[in-house]
Amino acid sequence: MSEASRIRKLVIVGRDEALWLAASILRGSFHRTAIEITAVELPSRRHAIDVIPTLRNQQAFHGLLHIPEGPLMGTAQATFTLGQRFVGFSGGEPPFTHPYGTYGPAINRVRFHQFWVKAHKKGQAQAYDTFSLNAAAAGKGRFFLPDNDIDAFAECDYGYHLDAVAYCQVLKQLLLARGGVTHIETTGIGAVTRDPANGDIASVQLANGHAVTGDLFIDASGADSLLLGEAMQAPLVSWTQWFPCDRVLTAMGPPLSPLPAFSQVSAFRSGWTMLTPLRNRTGIQLVYRGAELSDTDATNMAPRLMGLPLAPVTHVAASAPGFRQPWVGNCIGIGEASTRFDPIDNVGLQSLMLGLSHLTSLLPLDRNMAAERKEFNLNVTSGLERLRDYQICHYKLNKRVGEPMWDQCRDMAVPDALAYKIKLFAARGHLVEYDDETFVEHDWHALFLGHGLIPGAYDPVVDQTPDTEVARQLQQRLTFIKEKVADMKPMEAYFTHKG
Repeated sequence: MSEASRIRKLVIVGRDEALWLAASILRGSFHRTAIEITAVELPSRRHAIDVIPTLRNQQAFHGLLHIPEGPLMGTAQATFTLGQRFVGFSGGEPPFTHPYGTYGPAINRVRFHQFWVKAHKKGQAQAYDTFSLNAAAAGKGRFFLPDNDIDAFAECDYGYHLDAVAYCQVLKQLLLARGGVTHIETTGIGAVTRDPANGDIASVQLANGHAVTGDLFIDASGADSLLLGEAMQAPLVSWTQWFPCDRVLTAMGPPLSPLPAFSQVSAFRSGWTMLTPLRNRTGIQLVYRGAELSDTDATNMAPRLMGLPLAPVTHVAASAPGFRQPWVGNCIGIGEASTRFDPIDNVGLQSLMLGLSHLTSLLPLDRNMAAERKEFNLNVTSGLERLRDYQICHYKLNKRVGEPMWDQCRDMAVPDALAYKIKLFAARGHLVEYDDETFVEHDWHALFLGHGLIPGAYDPVVDQTPDTEVARQLQQRLTFIKEKVADMKPMEAYFTHKG
């Protein structure tokens, strides 16, 4: 590698959490190297009513960035979440929770869900999420931090609900206070100059006419995809055949009391609603199919669907779910600049962190970056498709019979890898795990069994354990969960020492 071809200047163009998380992670990984990082900040698209929900592993990323949880929680009016509750997707079946934790240890080295399937077939099983400590605590309005007993029983974790504007401000202030990143604010970008020899981006012109040059460019501009989509012309491959909702109503309601440690997604005829609790208010989204429901009708029915008074209300066209190859030339798109997801499983930040985690391990040292680009595109594309497939299941596995949107979703063809995964689990409860899965085994079990995909058979090895022993172990788990939950406190009790 010659000195002339060395990567020396990395430019991130973006806004809001995508910009600040990207700049923070890349600074943390490379600030002791010779790479100069510039963050070009575009005007924010976040509004006072916006909420950012996360999955369970966001706290690990915050730890890597040395973001103290307590002050963050207080500033961002944040609550903890033990999982996500789904209501009304399965006909008359009870709601179910996707908990951010496992269901306890295997029995005689056989996965627990296989024993549950056997008990279910005998009419002896309680709801599957009854055996989740996270789901049980959330259902009783309780929160907990794992202790030694809990760690021995299951892997239990939590995510956050964050005020979007405040969260972005925290990230920005921490980054700028720590130094090591050149920060430029602009009202927009103009011409993007490309190298005529290889098509790489050479510079980005700002609204004031100043040109920012670089060797490697990160597009964190969100759904606008100003560099990857507009400048590099990476096409968007649509996923709308699997995600029918194209309108989003966003609003806020009064705070809930007591505060639930979960977000709730409730299906209705033309879409679904999401309720996300913060300390000072409740975030509301109504995601719907515009061909079936007008904005006016959505506004009128939202308070009834949510059971809360709402204000203010905004309507936007949902960003059509789809995918762009994330690395083209010397431009890398992260988050929505590369991939737009349906909002149902709170995977927005996860997709952003997925790209950034791979980028930190594959950041090129040389302008000849073909090897890194190929590996990044393979791994990140695979991970994003696995996230997409998990989300598709909420639509594909629904049991809302007689409603056009949901009937169409249930009958739709799904990607081959997902179709095979569903087919094999439906046959005997065996889960195919592909490379680059974000949602792992217990997440898929919660999804499939919660939506009523009950396997036709169970692993015959289950029969080697006497029924009396199985019954004893199931009861022992339920007793453990009941006793632990009884000792837990409401989530508000944890705010004094967590912010």
